[in-house]
Amino acid sequence: MKRGYISNDLFSYKEDSNLRLSNNNYVLAIKDEDFPDRNIIPLFYYDNGIVRDIDEYDMERIVVVPHKTINNKSLSRFNLNQLIKISFGNISSNERFYEGSRLPKCITIDSYIYPTDKNDIIEVFSGIIDESNSRIKLSNSYLDSLILDIYVEENSPIFIETNDMIIGPFKVLRKDSEGYFYVEKNLWKTFGEYKLTEDSYIEFTSNEIDRKIHIPSFNKFELVKTLDFKDDNEVIKEFKSLLIENSESFNSQYIENLLGILNKTKQIKSIDKYISENKRIAEILKNTENVIISNKELALLIPEINNIKSEIERLQNEEFELKSAVDTFSTKNEDIQQNIIQKQVKLDLLKIELENLSKTKEEELLKIKSGLENEITLLQEEKENLENDIKIETEKKSKELNLLKENLEKLEKEKEDLDFTVTELRQENRKVQRDAQEELINVFRHKKYFDFLSGRDLSEFDKTFEYNFSDFSILDSHTDYIEFRKDLNLILNKNGRNFDAHFIDNLLISIHQNTLTVLAGLPGTGKTSLARLLTKILAPKDRITEVSVNRGWSSQKDLIGFQNPLTNKFHSAPTGIYELLIQLDFESKNNKYLDSPMAYIILDEANLSPIEHYWSTFYNLTDSIAKKNSLLSIPLGNNLNIEFANNLRFIATINYDQTTESLSPRVIDRANIIQIAENNFNIDAVSVEEIEQLNISFQKCIDFFNLLDFQEKKQNVVLSDELNLIFNEIKKRFKTLRVPISPRVEIAIKKYCAVAKNLMKKEVSRPLDYCVSQRLLPMINLQGDTAKNNLEDLLNVFEKNDLKKSSDILKRIIETGNEDSIYEGNYNYFLTLSHA
Repeated sequence: MKRGYISNDLFSYKEDSNLRLSNNNYVLAIKDEDFPDRNIIPLFYYDNGIVRDIDEYDMERIVVVPHKTINNKSLSRFNLNQLIKISFGNISSNERFYEGSRLPKCITIDSYIYPTDKNDIIEVFSGIIDESNSRIKLSNSYLDSLILDIYVEENSPIFIETNDMIIGPFKVLRKDSEGYFYVEKNLWKTFGEYKLTEDSYIEFTSNEIDRKIHIPSFNKFELVKTLDFKDDNEVIKEFKSLLIENSESFNSQYIENLLGILNKTKQIKSIDKYISENKRIAEILKNTENVIISNKELALLIPEINNIKSEIERLQNEEFELKSAVDTFSTKNEDIQQNIIQKQVKLDLLKIELENLSKTKEEELLKIKSGLENEITLLQEEKENLENDIKIETEKKSKELNLLKENLEKLEKEKEDLDFTVTELRQENRKVQRDAQEELINVFRHKKYFDFLSGRDLSEFDKTFEYNFSDFSILDSHTDYIEFRKDLNLILNKNGRNFDAHFIDNLLISIHQNTLTVLAGLPGTGKTSLARLLTKILAPKDRITEVSVNRGWSSQKDLIGFQNPLTNKFHSAPTGIYELLIQLDFESKNNKYLDSPMAYIILDEANLSPIEHYWSTFYNLTDSIAKKNSLLSIPLGNNLNIEFANNLRFIATINYDQTTESLSPRVIDRANIIQIAENNFNIDAVSVEEIEQLNISFQKCIDFFNLLDFQEKKQNVVLSDELNLIFNEIKKRFKTLRVPISPRVEIAIKKYCAVAKNLMKKEVSRPLDYCVSQRLLPMINLQGDTAKNNLEDLLNVFEKNDLKKSSDILKRIIETGNEDSIYEGNYNYFLTLSHA
């Protein structure tokens, strides 16, 4: 298992201010390569057999300060890559840290840090094993100094990972001139081959070195088979002893000749090494077959060798168990001894402090007594003076209080007179207002007669405009989405738009799953023409309204219109949106909305005015879901309401320069923002033919894009396991950036991926890539070097998980912030849309 994925809950020193660390609960750490004499990097928290990941936001690094009285405990006593632990005292906040600084957020004392105990942490090194010469060699020679300083000196056991298996434990003896280490079997655990699984070790990277460690009380080592570990000289030496013990079967001259041949055979390079001693002897004997095969008594010795070997293994196992018991008691003894030393140091300090206090306390108490007696005398004199002053002041204040009471009675009478006058004026004012209102009503009543006398045309005075509503019900010509997309793509190609299938999927899902979709890009990239072309394919022209937004729009009246309270008539804006809305209202009252195409409104240059102002009527409907007996309602004033079945979508186009308004965070939180790349429009390939319309009803849009409207059952959308892992890692990075991801955005991403995963099957991560680029990256608006570093970390996550589109946009955000211009140090998504 990898560091960062060990536990769901992260450990932070902030979670318990009273937490005291010990040998049973400690923080495993390593020295910081950049500041090895000052900082350490915490790896994880161990607590009685439970391992938890570190909260890197609170504890990315820990600064180490010297103890006030205990010397010679600095970090220089440890090797750079040595595993160390904070197993005493506590970890606290670094008071010198401030937001934006590179100082560690927490602090500890050097005397609280100890090396790991001999068998608490077992390291697994990647390397090769030369059994013939009892040697090993590490794959990363940078760790050789760690082996020499720690494992040779302390005889700590290690394991070697080679050829997808773990071999050991080994005891390291010394290093030779070829870079190998001479080793022998360590009796900490049965020597052999162990199964390589994720539960066997914890993997982490520190100081740019990949490491693996095994914690006996947390990880599991599964023995596959026991092995012997002897070089060829030792094997032949033992075989020689066996032959000498059975000298009755061989004369000494014959044995010497035989051993000479075995030694020569051992040096042949083509002989394979065997794991088992018997197999290696058998191979040596096989190469000398012509010399000794005829001697039948030698074959009788082989079973004896096996019996002796079994006895040796039994004795070794007993020795290992005894040594393990001794190590356990030694560890407990060391812990007790350490506690005794610490208690003794505290006791000595307390004795010295007590002696000093006893000498000085008597003198201090005498001085205090004398001082208190003088103060008592002064206070008694002061008390007498105060009593006299209080008596005089009391008489004075009594006179003032009587005067105040008299003034208060006068003021209360004046207040009663004023309240009466105000009440009279209010009643008189109400009467004047009523009279004026009646006069105004009479004026409007007689206006018709005044107009008649002045010769004006009165034919339109009481006329009510009647609208002719259309029936747009259709029969769907497409039942399969793939065929529908294919036909739509052919029409786009005829009109100079050549898009990948996944981009068309993204456009259709984004537009239909969200009330507002924004097309962003540099001027001239064809944003508006793409919106026109797409809507003409999807719906009849009478269900499409294009609005050119003007600067200075501030409310609903600019987009839809307003209700005149004097004439009690609604004056529609020249945008045509009111006429489209009453058509949708007609369909909702006559239950024709499911069989009719959806309606679309194009907001061209939408950010010439603040969108959240003039679009406020629809702002609160973005999260609404239409049900059979509960449609969406738009209040237009004076009890005028329009209902529709959530079958209206807005497509906005924006530019970003000094003439436009910035999108507010509330708008960004509710919209998909799709960047339209340059050079995607081929003007020479545009067809002069009438644009073909594809009949697709609102009901078919619900089916194709998994819309929640008119659904009887509540849908629970979740990400796949693979996408969920990537998304959780991205959320962690955004938390570090201090850019919150709202529940609304998270739900929208899950809804999008639930549909897109079945359409974009070639690349599993593409649906999440579109979501991140359109829903998360537009929220980025940061400043400073810290933000840059965090954005580069986020870019690494994108590249690691093949989020190509998000990587390209984030690179441009970082590049724009790095330019030597007025935007230097500003990392803003929308700056990538500007020519500046």
